[in-house]
Amino acid sequence: MLVLWVVGALTLGVTVVLSATYFLVRMQVGHLFDEELRLVALAVHLREDWLDRRLRIARPGFFLSVRAYDKDGGVFFETLLPSLPQDFPKTFEEGFERVESSEDTWRIYTHVTEDGVVQVGQSIANRDALARDLSLRALLPLLLLIPFLALFVAWALQRGLAPIRHASDSVSARDASRLDPLPMDDVPKELVPLVEQINGLLRRLEASLGAERRFLADAAHELRSPVGALALQVQLAARAQSDKARAAAFEELGRGIERARRLVQQLLDFAKLESGVRTERFVVHDIAGLAREVVGSSAARAESQGVDLGADADDEVPVSCSAEEMRSLVENLVDNALRYAPPNSQVTVSVRQDGSMAEITVVDSGPGIPVDERERVFERFHRVAGDSTAGSGLGLSIAKAIVERHHGRMRLEDAAPGAKPPGLMVKVQIPIHDAQLRAA
Repeated sequence: MLVLWVVGALTLGVTVVLSATYFLVRMQVGHLFDEELRLVALAVHLREDWLDRRLRIARPGFFLSVRAYDKDGGVFFETLLPSLPQDFPKTFEEGFERVESSEDTWRIYTHVTEDGVVQVGQSIANRDALARDLSLRALLPLLLLIPFLALFVAWALQRGLAPIRHASDSVSARDASRLDPLPMDDVPKELVPLVEQINGLLRRLEASLGAERRFLADAAHELRSPVGALALQVQLAARAQSDKARAAAFEELGRGIERARRLVQQLLDFAKLESGVRTERFVVHDIAGLAREVVGSSAARAESQGVDLGADADDEVPVSCSAEEMRSLVENLVDNALRYAPPNSQVTVSVRQDGSMAEITVVDSGPGIPVDERERVFERFHRVAGDSTAGSGLGLSIAKAIVERHHGRMRLEDAAPGAKPPGLMVKVQIPIHDAQLRAA
C-alpha cells in the first residue's frame, strides 16, 4: 500500500511538473517566435527591395509572411507563400499586435523606418502547432522517464522496507513465552532507534510479566498460612465446650481476619505499585496535613498498646504527588513503628520542608534493624531473622516503591545510636519543584 501511495504521489507530482514545464516551454517558444518576427522585420532594409511591387515566394520551411509599403500605403513587395490576408490593415505604429481576419488570427510585428513600413506576420494556428511540436519534443525524454522512474521507486521502496517487514515478522512471532530482543543484524541505521525502543519495551514487558508471576507465587504462599489459621480458628470455635472458650476463639478469629484483611490490602497496594502504571495524576497536596490525619486515625490503636503517638509537622508542606499513595506511605511507616514500639514508648511522625525537599521522618523506640539487614528489609515478604512480630514483610517494600515512584530517597538509621534498644528512624525525602515552592 505504501508503494502504491508513493508511486501515485510521484506520478501526480511529475504530471504537475510536466504540465508546468509544457506551458513554460510554450511561453518561451512564443517569445522566440516574436523575436523572430522582429528580427525578420529589421532585416528588410535594402533600398533596392523597394523599387517596385514584387511577389516573393518564401523558401521552404519559412512560415512568416512579409509585406513592405510606403507611408501612403503603396505596397513595395510582399510574400506570396505564405501571404498576409488582403483585408489586413496597414498600420504605421511600431510594435506587436494580434489581428483577426476572416480566415485566421495572426500575430503581427510592424517595423517603421524613414523609407517605409515592414510588416511580418505569422498565423496563430501555425504558430501554436509549431510551439506544441517543439514543446512535446522537449518533454518527450521526461515522458519516457516516468515509467522507469516509477519502477525504480517501487523497487527501492520494496528493498528499503524489507527490514521493516522482517522486524514486523519478528515482533509478530513474540508472545508472553518469547520476549527475547529483536536481532540487530543487518538493521539499517535509520531503523536502529526504533528496534532499540522495541527491544527496550520487550525487556520491560518481560520484567513486568516476571514480576507478576513472582508476585502471584509469593501471594499464594503468604495467603496460605493466614487462610489456614482462619480455618483452624473456625474449627476451634465450633468445637468449643463453653461460652468463654467460644468467645476466645471468635476473638482470635477476628484478629486473624484483620491480619488477613491487612495482608490482602498490602498485596493489592504492592500489585498496583509494581505494575508501574500511575493510577492517579500527581497534583499538589499538603503532606503535613496528610500526616496529621494518619496519626489521628492511628491514635486509638497506639493508645491500646500504651504508645504515645504524635505528629511534629510544619503548618503546610506542598508536594506534587499521589495523595492516595502518600497516605499509604505514611500509614505503612506508622504501622511498622507501632508493631515494634514497646509499651510506654513514643512514636513521632515529623514532616518538614528542607529547601527543595520535603522530609518525612518516623521514629520509634523498638529493637531497630541491624545494619546488614537494612537493604534486604525492602524486599517483599522479607522478615528479619528471629522476628516474631505479626506481619507480612510488605510494609517497607510498599513504602520504598512509593518513594521511588515519586523520585525520592528513603533510608533507615538507628533512632538512638548506642542505646539498647536503638530504635529505628525512617527518613524519606521527596523532591519539591520551584512551581510548588511558589504555590506554597
